Amino acid sequence: MGSLKLNDELRRFIQTIVSIPHLEAMLLLRQFPEQAWDKEAIAQRLYLSPEQTATLLGDLSAAGVCKGVTGQSGAFSYAPIFAGLSELIDQLAEYYSYNLIEVTNMIHSRANASRRAQQFADAFKFKKDL
Repeated sequence: MGSLKLNDELRRFIQTIVSIPHLEAMLLLRQFPEQAWDKEAIAQRLYLSPEQTATLLGDLSAAGVCKGVTGQSGAFSYAPIFAGLSELIDQLAEYYSYNLIEVTNMIHSRANASRRAQQFADAFKFKKDL
């Protein structure tokens, strides 16, 4: 069993994740950080429609998890906007691998998906004065 404990910071991060597909897409991007992903490729891997995946990628990009790939319209790659976010995603990947049901339940337990999407995006915005 994994040695990583669920600390308050990781718990708060998990609670900002909008849906299981958002989680799975984030972990997929993390697993292949050098790869450029378009909505069709992610949709196929996660069994979603390209339209759902486009929204999901927009959310992850707004949250600073990934960014558009220069010269490849509609393609994204893993690019956390700061080291702390990258570290949280790494912790999440490890914790999720041993605690899938707990993490899934934490994500599902939150109501109001539209509000969570905004919270997720807002959680990692940089302040210019930092």
